[in-house]
Amino acid sequence: MFNRIAATMAFCLVLSACSRSYVIKGTGDVLVDGQWVYVLDGVEWSVLDSALVENGSFRIKGHNFGSQTGWLYMGETSDTAQDQISDDMFFLEPGTATAVYDPETGMFSVSGTPWNDMYSDLASYFGNGSDELAGLVRENHNAFGLSVLSEMCGMYSTADVRQLMDDFPDRMKTHPLYVSLEEFIEPIKGDLGLQYYDFEGHNTDGDTVTLGSIVNREGVRYVLLDFWATWCGPCRAEIPALVKLYENFRNAGFEIFGVSFDHNSNKWTEIVREYDMRWPNVITEFPSGPRSSTIWQAYGLDGIPWNYLIDTSTGEIIAKNIHGETLYSKVEKLLK
Repeated sequence: MFNRIAATMAFCLVLSACSRSYVIKGTGDVLVDGQWVYVLDGVEWSVLDSALVENGSFRIKGHNFGSQTGWLYMGETSDTAQDQISDDMFFLEPGTATAVYDPETGMFSVSGTPWNDMYSDLASYFGNGSDELAGLVRENHNAFGLSVLSEMCGMYSTADVRQLMDDFPDRMKTHPLYVSLEEFIEPIKGDLGLQYYDFEGHNTDGDTVTLGSIVNREGVRYVLLDFWATWCGPCRAEIPALVKLYENFRNAGFEIFGVSFDHNSNKWTEIVREYDMRWPNVITEFPSGPRSSTIWQAYGLDGIPWNYLIDTSTGEIIAKNIHGETLYSKVEKLLK
C-alpha cells in the first residue's frame, strides 16, 4: 500500500509542476447565501482565496498553493476562523475538488483530487494508533507525509512524533509544514507518557480551581482532562456520553476536569447547567484566540474536543484522545 501511495504522490508532484491553479466547488441546501467561503493556508492561516455563496453554491479558482495544505471556513468574515476550525484539513493541488459542508460541525470535507482522496482513505487508520501510519510517514518524506505526521500528534506521544520528524531529509526540514510542526511541539509540557502539567481556571461560581487539586483529591484514581468549548459542535455532541461515563464511575474513583475555551462565560455557564455537567468545570483566559492560550500550547492541542487520562497515583498521562465506547471501556477496565 505504501509504495502505491508513494508512486501516486510522485505523479501528483509532476502534475503540480504542469498546472498553476486549483478549483474548489461546493453546493447544497446547507450552504448559506451571502456568506463567504475562505481558503486559509494550513500553516499561516492567511486567506489564500475566497468566494461568495450564491444560490446555494460557490466556486473558488486559486493560484496560491501556500504550504500545499489548507482549511475551508464559511462565515461573514474570516476573523474568527482560526478559533472555530478544529479539523478537516485538505490539500491544495491542481484539479477540481468538491467541498461538502457539515452544518453540525461547521466543517468541510474535500474530495475529488488525488491527495485529498488518499487522505480520506486513511481516515480509518486515525484513532486506532496503527503503526501503519508511522510506516506511511516513513514512505512519504514530503508534504503529504508531514500532514499525516501532524495528524498523528492527536494520538502519538511527542517523543514518537519527534523520532519520525528526525528521519526526514534535511531538504524537508525547511518546509513550512516541518517548521510549523517543530514550533507546535516545542512548548508542550503535558502529553502522553509525561506528567500532567498543572494550571488553573475559574468555575461557574468564579472560584479558582487547579488541575492539581482534582488529581490530588482523596479517593480519585483517574482524571479525564477534557478540553472543549460551547461553540464546538463535536464537543457538544459528546457531552451525553461524558455524562453517562461520569454517572457510572464517579463513585469508583473517576473524575472529570472540564476546561472550556469560551469567550462568553455566561453562555458557558448556561451550557454546563443545561447539560447537567456535574463534574468540575473551569473556563480559561487567553489573550486572543484559544490557540494563544498557554494551556492550549502546553498540552499540544490541535483542536477540540481533546482529552487526556491521568493516573493520579503517578501523575502520568496514560491515554490521549480516546472517546465514546473506547473511553468508556478503558475507564471501566481500569476501575475493575
